[in-house]
Amino acid sequence: MSSDSSAQLVEAAPSEKKQFNATRPALPADDGSNSFALWIVRGILIALTCAMAWHTWAHWGDFQIDSGRELYVPVAILHGKLLYRDLWYMYGPLAPYIQALLFLIFGIHLNVLYIFGLALTAASALSIFEITRQFDLGLPVSAVPSVFFLVEAFYPSIFNFVYPYSYAASLASFLGLVCLYFVIRHATSRRTMHLGLAALFGGLAVLTKQEFGFACVVMLSVEVLTTYLIRRRLSELLRNVAVCVVGAVPALAGYGWLTWKISAKTIYFDNWISTPGTYFMRTYGKHTMALNGFRFVPRELLSSLGIAAFSLTLWWIVAYANTMAISKFRRHRKLSIPVLLLDVLVLASIILQARGEDNSIIVLLAQVIYPRGLALIGFAFVIHSIWKLWKSPKIGLELSEAVLGTYAVMVSIRVMMEVRPSPSNYAVFFDVPLFLIFVIMCNRSIGWAGRSLQPSSVKWLSNGMWGAEVAMLLLTFFPKSQWLSTPLTTGFGTFYTRHDVSILFPDIISFMKTHTRNGRDILVLPEPPSLYVFAGMESPTEWYSLLPGVVAPNQEQEFIRQAASNDVRYVLLSNRGVREYGLDPFGIGYNQEIYRWIQANFKKVDRFGPLPNSFPGAYIMSVYERNDVNPAP
Repeated sequence: MSSDSSAQLVEAAPSEKKQFNATRPALPADDGSNSFALWIVRGILIALTCAMAWHTWAHWGDFQIDSGRELYVPVAILHGKLLYRDLWYMYGPLAPYIQALLFLIFGIHLNVLYIFGLALTAASALSIFEITRQFDLGLPVSAVPSVFFLVEAFYPSIFNFVYPYSYAASLASFLGLVCLYFVIRHATSRRTMHLGLAALFGGLAVLTKQEFGFACVVMLSVEVLTTYLIRRRLSELLRNVAVCVVGAVPALAGYGWLTWKISAKTIYFDNWISTPGTYFMRTYGKHTMALNGFRFVPRELLSSLGIAAFSLTLWWIVAYANTMAISKFRRHRKLSIPVLLLDVLVLASIILQARGEDNSIIVLLAQVIYPRGLALIGFAFVIHSIWKLWKSPKIGLELSEAVLGTYAVMVSIRVMMEVRPSPSNYAVFFDVPLFLIFVIMCNRSIGWAGRSLQPSSVKWLSNGMWGAEVAMLLLTFFPKSQWLSTPLTTGFGTFYTRHDVSILFPDIISFMKTHTRNGRDILVLPEPPSLYVFAGMESPTEWYSLLPGVVAPNQEQEFIRQAASNDVRYVLLSNRGVREYGLDPFGIGYNQEIYRWIQANFKKVDRFGPLPNSFPGAYIMSVYERNDVNPAP
């Protein structure tokens, strides 16, 4: 930052309030006359959340894999188990203890988790709306990122917000959004309370899931340091740092107590397998991180850059074409409205036709409304925000944009090449801030293309184009509940799953109930731990799932020791594949020592599945009985 710019700012310091108002115009939404419209939009977002929940009810998650952990771990905590010591867990402690508290208050039932997830979903949608309002986009446009989020949030896979692969992801995503909101508020208002709340929610994000907490810490650091470089007030810097430290006290206290109670190595290396240097990261981390999107392949980067440029250019072209049409019908303004509506109808008809005929059209349109190069757009946005601050150092909208860009890039860096038009993937927890940046940049393209129009006409143009965006989002990405077609009712609630799983799960649960003697003598491998809960049992080891890297080679003997000490009589071994790790299944691709122990001490006596006329990869659960167990009648 140039010394001349700093000197100019110091001279202007006495009138800083006037400067704030000049650099940051009041938002229309803050006008009292617009409060009714504000609440109307919020009500629409809540109504859409309820409608999506009704449409997809219980069609979330996958009890064969990760989602089962979200039922098992809080139940085990209620039974007196201590996280990280008695229960292996790879994320922060906040989410499972909240889940356990909810089970303690309302009872152990799937509906409790569903309502918890829905509360996080609705709160996240409203938080996104409030964040978007800070960037002067107008009321209708400010609702678009929230609609995008809601379309993603209910997908019938493990990557959703209602019953996800991990509630740590949903909760941390929400906490990160709230932290972002208060950091932006502090960047424009300078109110210490906003910074304290940002630090508090950022600390809770640290206590929930590591990458979100790290992104919050970086964002807070950027905002505090940039403010100091602009204002050059050491006392303000020291105060802001102190406020951040105080806000982080709950997180520091939580990790401090757990570290004192257990040990740093047990928590941060034996449990947190994604910590750099662990066995998992040395062996499988490179593959899984690249699969999730953390990769730098020149050809892919150039392709994504081209798609991002194509999307932004097409937005400008469409806006410019509509500008010409509106100018043409200037004397007949009512005719300009059908022109905008025609855009929506033409695109909708193309999408509906493509859904039944040609998927390539869907893919092309998806790149326009949600481009694969979203991460690169985020990088460009950050660089441009920093450049604007460098050229004209001031506290206002520029700093808010820098803060948003920093958080969006930091939180999404691990999925940067998989932020793509397929909301059923892992990026759903990370891509909303990037999509907000996309909305800001596209909206500026619309304003630039329509700069020859009157402001009211530009508003019509913007609202019309974003109406088309919302229509395409709903038509292209709307969740299909039929992907999980068959209901399965248990003693803890109902969920939808595959047909073969719905038939075999009750038989497996019945077997576990009738063949256990101490509630800990049946070992389910490699997943799912939900079977323990459905059968009223516990895992005989602290590791309730055996996925690659969870139990390192030097821990396999301890796993065997714990299983033997609980007098394991049966091993239930499913055909769970681990292609996402690039490996062959359990016992062949990993944890061979544990598999050899099973082969030496157990014999295969039965099998659940596959059903007659099953498809390849249908569910199978093999039953192994210990050699010295008397044959069952």
